[in-house]
Amino acid sequence: MSRLWARGLLLAYLLVVLLCLSTFGVYYSEARRLVGANYAAMVTDLVRAQHDPDRLRLILESLVERPDPIYLQQLRDLTWRIPLRIQGLDNHLRHSDLPPQDYRPFVAELADAEGRLSELEQVIDRVGRDSTLTPQEAHLLRELGLDIEESLAWSYSELNQLLHQASADQRHFMQRLTLAVAVLMWSLLVAIGGVLLMLWRLQVQSEAMQRLSLTDQLTGLGNRRRLLQEAEGAFARRERSDEPLALVLLDLDHFKRFNDTYGHPQGDEVLVRFARLLQESVRRMDVVARMGGEEFAILMPHSDLDAAHRLADRLLEAVGKMPLPGAAATGELSVSIGIAEAGEQDDFDRLYARADRRLYRAKELGRDRVEWAT
Repeated sequence: MSRLWARGLLLAYLLVVLLCLSTFGVYYSEARRLVGANYAAMVTDLVRAQHDPDRLRLILESLVERPDPIYLQQLRDLTWRIPLRIQGLDNHLRHSDLPPQDYRPFVAELADAEGRLSELEQVIDRVGRDSTLTPQEAHLLRELGLDIEESLAWSYSELNQLLHQASADQRHFMQRLTLAVAVLMWSLLVAIGGVLLMLWRLQVQSEAMQRLSLTDQLTGLGNRRRLLQEAEGAFARRERSDEPLALVLLDLDHFKRFNDTYGHPQGDEVLVRFARLLQESVRRMDVVARMGGEEFAILMPHSDLDAAHRLADRLLEAVGKMPLPGAAATGELSVSIGIAEAGEQDDFDRLYARADRRLYRAKELGRDRVEWAT
């Protein structure tokens, strides 16, 4: 029973460990995937946006040198794209976990640059009408463009640094959180393992106490309680299948005189050897018990009176040949036996009483004999 309990508890603990490890694995993989996810889209847009100031400067320089319609179209596309990028970044920032005071100055600078783009577009429209660029328009175009380029470059650079710092902070936080979850999960596994181990020890102790309550301490045989427990089951099976059931009672002859002559330690050794002899002589299904003192019993399921008589005769002969310990080796030992078979109306008390009467009759008739007839 304790092995089944141990296997069950071990299986339960392994399932808990597997569940915890699976949960932690899912958590860890998702945590790694989601770390910095709030900033991934912003960083992507920001990286793209950071190319716009350089492109703006390059187009302006080319346009000042030669007011080609291609450069004008590229500039118009850029002035259309830059506000969209600014709006996208502003939307990302508003929905992020960043404190507004951290990014508000940069968003304000971008908004100001966006407002100045309209002035740049007006100059571009005038240039586009006649495909010429006056010195005043070239100066204004360069001044506006470089001013916008500087604002965009500075804002994007600061936001880029802010986002990378926020992403790093988030990674550090998730690492600490992952460590805390791992420690908590390990503590949970240790606690569950401790509880299961305690339950297993309680079960082992309970089974040990139960065995002790059903076992004779000296011989290791079952005691009277064990015999009554087994007899209850045997009589229940007998009622269902009408199988025969026999009981053999044995009592060592003159055992008190043996103890007085050779001492109780020698007497205890004889009881142990006698118990071993009984165990070696019976079938596996038979129940051997020490009833107390030098009295023993054998409950024999599926056995009638004749089978019990044959066993008793073998035991009678084996006891006469059993070697005795120490100084008692020159002594003699015999046993009186009474046997009975359960009748239709019998219970264990009646069966035991009938076998007990025959045991005492064997004593009265000179001992070292078997009594089995009514």
